[in-house]
Amino acid sequence: MTTQTLTRCYRFPTVDFEPDLRLLVWRENNSNAIEHTALPDPSRPDTSLTVHESRLLEVLCYCAGEVISPESLYDKTFVQLDPYEDCHTNHYDLNTIFKSLTRKLERQGMMAIPIEAVPHYGFRVPLPDKACRKIHQSHDSSSDEPPPEPSEPESSPTEDIVKHSRLHKISVLLLALAGVAMIFASD
Repeated sequence: MTTQTLTRCYRFPTVDFEPDLRLLVWRENNSNAIEHTALPDPSRPDTSLTVHESRLLEVLCYCAGEVISPESLYDKTFVQLDPYEDCHTNHYDLNTIFKSLTRKLERQGMMAIPIEAVPHYGFRVPLPDKACRKIHQSHDSSSDEPPPEPSEPESSPTEDIVKHSRLHKISVLLLALAGVAMIFASD
């Protein structure tokens, strides 16, 4: 039996980070693929992350491109896990989590998702190539049939509306014109 789950995904050139599954899915570049997308590489197993590693990377990816201070990073990573928990009872060491996370992100001497430390300010990661939702298929091992090939939705219904709906384009234009009219009316 196959179960399909819609998960969040941050796509970088060599790896997809799926925070809902706490998983790094390694990809190999294939120049023959359409739009230069990468295909899963069966020789590289997926890399599981701990809850804290995944949460830390998720916060960095969510704030990608921005420098996030260590205090803010700590609060968003750990305090939001359980807001009712006494924050003084559990102390998490960001350095220890960063070390184990960077070991898992390194492939062939390169960081798949480079985490930049900006002295006296904080940390940041580059913008992902794409942030999307991905259909993840898990296969029940008790069944004899092989798992189906993983698939990714072409585009979401919202993307279809934004790209192809004339009504949407007209409404956006009318809202823009109304905004300009309000600016002139306020002067």
